[in-house]
Amino acid sequence: MKRRLAVVFAVLTFSSVSAQQQHAVIKLTAEKLHARVREWPYPANGVTVPTNAPALQWPASNGTTMVLPMESDSAVPEDPNIGNVRYQVVLASDKNFLKDVIKSGIQEWAVYPLHQALKPGKWYWKYAFALKGNKQWKWSEVYDFSVDARYASAKVSPPVAEVLKRNGGPHPRLWSMNRIEKEFYQKNLDNPEAKALVALARKLMKAPLPVEKPRRSLDTTGKTAVQKKIMMTRMYHGFGDQEGTPVRNLCIAYQLTKDKQFIEDAKRRAMILARMDPNGLATRDDFNGGAILEALAWFYDAGYDFLTEEERVLLRDVITVRAKRIYDHLPNRFEVHVSENHIWQITMRNLAIGTVAVMNEVPEAAKWLTYLYEVWSARFPVLGTTDGGWHEGTGYFKVNFRSIIYLSQLFGDFSGVDYFKLPWMQNLPYYLLYTHPPASASISTGDSWENMPDVTKSEAWFAEALALKVENPYLNWYVAQIKTRNPDFFKGTDDYLFFRLLNYNPGRKMLAASPKNLPATREFKDVGVVAMHENLSNAGNSLSSYLLSSPFGSSGHGHASQNAFTVNYKGKTIFGATGYYSNFSDKHNLLYYRASKAYCTILADSLNQKLGEEGYGWTARSINGNHIQYGLGDASNAYGEIKSEFWLNRFDQIKLKPAPVNGYGDAGVTLYRRHMLQLDGGYILLYDELEAKKPVKWTTLFHTPYYTIEAGATDNAKQQNFAVKTDLGTVNASVFAHAPLGMIVHNQFFEKPLNWNGITDETGNLAKFEDQWHAGITSQPAQKFRFLTIIQVKEGKAEVIKSTGETDGLLKLQVGNWNIQAQLDGNRPAAVQVNNAILKSVFNYGNLTVNFDGKTYKNEVRGSSMLLETKGSKLNRKEVVDELPGVAKYDFE
Repeated sequence: MKRRLAVVFAVLTFSSVSAQQQHAVIKLTAEKLHARVREWPYPANGVTVPTNAPALQWPASNGTTMVLPMESDSAVPEDPNIGNVRYQVVLASDKNFLKDVIKSGIQEWAVYPLHQALKPGKWYWKYAFALKGNKQWKWSEVYDFSVDARYASAKVSPPVAEVLKRNGGPHPRLWSMNRIEKEFYQKNLDNPEAKALVALARKLMKAPLPVEKPRRSLDTTGKTAVQKKIMMTRMYHGFGDQEGTPVRNLCIAYQLTKDKQFIEDAKRRAMILARMDPNGLATRDDFNGGAILEALAWFYDAGYDFLTEEERVLLRDVITVRAKRIYDHLPNRFEVHVSENHIWQITMRNLAIGTVAVMNEVPEAAKWLTYLYEVWSARFPVLGTTDGGWHEGTGYFKVNFRSIIYLSQLFGDFSGVDYFKLPWMQNLPYYLLYTHPPASASISTGDSWENMPDVTKSEAWFAEALALKVENPYLNWYVAQIKTRNPDFFKGTDDYLFFRLLNYNPGRKMLAASPKNLPATREFKDVGVVAMHENLSNAGNSLSSYLLSSPFGSSGHGHASQNAFTVNYKGKTIFGATGYYSNFSDKHNLLYYRASKAYCTILADSLNQKLGEEGYGWTARSINGNHIQYGLGDASNAYGEIKSEFWLNRFDQIKLKPAPVNGYGDAGVTLYRRHMLQLDGGYILLYDELEAKKPVKWTTLFHTPYYTIEAGATDNAKQQNFAVKTDLGTVNASVFAHAPLGMIVHNQFFEKPLNWNGITDETGNLAKFEDQWHAGITSQPAQKFRFLTIIQVKEGKAEVIKSTGETDGLLKLQVGNWNIQAQLDGNRPAAVQVNNAILKSVFNYGNLTVNFDGKTYKNEVRGSSMLLETKGSKLNRKEVVDELPGVAKYDFE
């Protein structure tokens, strides 16, 4: 198989005996860390895998070359041979494949999860592919990895044969109802929520029957062909859920009461849906078609005994048609994609429910279930790994909530595995707590983040559902806080009601613990977030800040926001992203909203970071202290020409060029490392190390999505000041450099947002795309450059920043009780030091002398970041060096 690129890591490692000769900095030269579709095998290169049963993965083939990205709404045509390839895999504990041999059957997809524990030690594997009907198999080279003995006793998911057997029982088999039906009925007899759903079902029986018509009307006059197509889809967006959800709820009401009138009304509605044209405007798109498939599956399974044989045949045929529309485009494509969003968000759930409903009655269903189980076993959680984070940010994380909850339940029913005990699931409560605390704003990144200025109903419901399965006292506190602040969120019914009914246990004690004793800083390295809090248990009345730098790049609904920062105060976003989500890739989206120009990061010659997985960053370090919080992000690989074929196609669709005039191109950036510190007393400090192949103008950006920026006066050309006018307190910023700076403050977008697609806010009202304020501070052309930024966020008056001298580029400042030194000459070694004698805290990066509490200290590792703090008579010393995210440790070529 021909590879399109090589991925190489140039890593400076700890290789010598002397600590002072060790290197703290890791430089990645890989073009990407996560490929849009898999381009190299895993596991390989002798890595020691963090499991005893890895999922073998490799690049998909069309029989000749590697399969290219093809996804929802893309104009890239599907590869005609994508469904004609077959694979097999062989694994052994010796390179000659004679010992402990494990061999797969012939399969259509490019993943092979091992459902058996491997003994510790070295393992070898290879895969082969051939076109359908061709017996000439082409074998890959041999790859090797090791299994650590510490994982020997870890539980392993069962093989597919056992999963198929578990789903071979009588109806109703969804949610194991044929085994738990009596228990489900009995335990919910006195459940108030069960009674609420039954009351809702009685109202549903009086509601109009399904009719194929748009849910909203939009004026397409004067719109382009692309816009008209998008608007037509939007007119019917949600139709499938609108008409399918009543069928599901009526089925649940029947299971709760055994009252036949509910299942009879579900049948009336389901038979109307079954006769809708799969190619009609109402149900042809993947979301609507999937929702109808799920509704029909619910009724077919729950109402099986109320159908004639002729009706069963009709429903089976319709379910098969709609299921095949999803499944036929999955094997050899979906499993190798970094995240085919629509499928992971919704249609995988629809297909899984549809498949279980017709198992043993539709011949293809066993293959569908096998594929779904194998992909789930190999890839979940697709946009995270173990740290609990989700790459795309708060706005589009919520679109995955239902599938995360219900598929974890459903695949648990399939396999007997408790997927809520996965490391990612166990860490997920901390991601929710740290990135979107109760009564506070979020990290503000990714599509639709602006629609979630506070914790929303969907987040609240998801957290409550998660708490039923994940035993975590901080999660219970999180849910309790939301319920106290937003009691209206929990009135009536919602999408997680059935999950709560399945897991109803009135005697369960939900023990809660305040996060006041949790670390103030937590890093989510796999998705690139460092979260720093002044008071995590009361974030709605204190200061929080975030450093963002994602190994996924700007994949999917993520944005080109590497080394961007967000500052929240008293529950509101002070500094953060700007712009509006009107469409996935219209002009405003491509030229501003998902571009670096919309974020508090840095431009080089006014050019953005590149869109796509190639424009990645990563968080290299973090420190949690008593009075100093710290994170370091590296966006050195984020800049350059856009290479992603997917995004180039999106520009082509609307006849745009990703050229310098539109903010894209290669300025030759070779280094961008941002140190971010949150200091007690309401201070944020940024120290930026910047280098390029040639002199460029560096612009550090600041955006206030809800407030106004006012430029401040300065008598020093190497310092620029501005203030943010808020109703929350005093916010101002000062930016320092070794050379003159210019500043522009304005309230205009690079590309104006237009709500041509009729986007509505959380309350259902037409969204208003209002002007927002921005400040850009730009250097003169320089090949190497440094910025030092001090932000003050205070209840009262801001402190005056006093200069105490500058020698050979080393600037010394005092603000409040903090003394700051920063080397701003880009031609000298980078260094920054922050010292507070009263709080007995000092942070040091670089080669500066550290005088602390009457003693002299130095970093043990050259280039490390060190924190010294004393509490009483005890010295707390923390020294950190770069640490790679998991993908760079385990999954590389």
